[in-house]
Amino acid sequence: MTAPAPYLDPLWARSPALRCVVLVGLPGTGKSLLVRELAAAANGRRTGVLQWDVARRSWDQDPAVQDKYPEIDGVTHARVRVAMGSWVRSAVTDWFTDDDGLLIVEAPLIGGRFSELAHRLDDDAEAVLAAHSTLFTVLAPEDQLRERLRGQRSSDMSEAGDDHLERHNASVDLLDELTDSLRIPAAEQGVTARSDSGYDQDLYVALMAKVLEHRHTMVIRPNRLMAVSGSVYDLDDRAERVWPTRQQVRRSVTESEALSEAALSARVESWYRT
Repeated sequence: MTAPAPYLDPLWARSPALRCVVLVGLPGTGKSLLVRELAAAANGRRTGVLQWDVARRSWDQDPAVQDKYPEIDGVTHARVRVAMGSWVRSAVTDWFTDDDGLLIVEAPLIGGRFSELAHRLDDDAEAVLAAHSTLFTVLAPEDQLRERLRGQRSSDMSEAGDDHLERHNASVDLLDELTDSLRIPAAEQGVTARSDSGYDQDLYVALMAKVLEHRHTMVIRPNRLMAVSGSVYDLDDRAERVWPTRQQVRRSVTESEALSEAALSARVESWYRT
């Protein structure tokens, strides 16, 4: 199947040989749309889709979790972020029951949003995540496209109904805050910023190279919009979403609650130390 944009040709060429594609990028870089396109191009393979914003609903909709750790101004509570991270590695392992399937994961990483996938750990998931058949794909749009995507994010959120996933995307203000926050880990990792604030494509790519040093990676630098029809969260009927059970949600929160406030803060803030 032909890639929907020329800059995706290298990914499309490799996808038949891949078992897992992890899409990494800041909010508003086109990850969700690319998830949809990859799933549609799977050519009949068993396809699983695991997305941060979608999976988060399992924690958001659990009354016991939301009473204690509500989302505030679009920011997922740190204990929920850590809980989701403790679940996601086991979810990756559990999904693979045969050699023919393709698992597509959307993982922002920044601020502890599935950043555990980048960490080299001694568990069953490591063999999958470190394999040559798993590709961490970093989306880093060109500057002008990034601004257009930023504007599109605001429009999509304002037009979406309460029951639409777009309504719960990271806001433009949060997007800007997360973008600026990259300068702290970048400086620690020896990556120089070209400005004091705002989107810096080269800084992001260089930082992700450090964060993903234990993974096989590809960098994609989109330079134009892909055509969009319907919701970017609409999947091909053959694709299956990966969800946690209620028991897994509760167990992951219990594990998160075992951390002290200091340990919790340290874990979230050190998301980039892999």
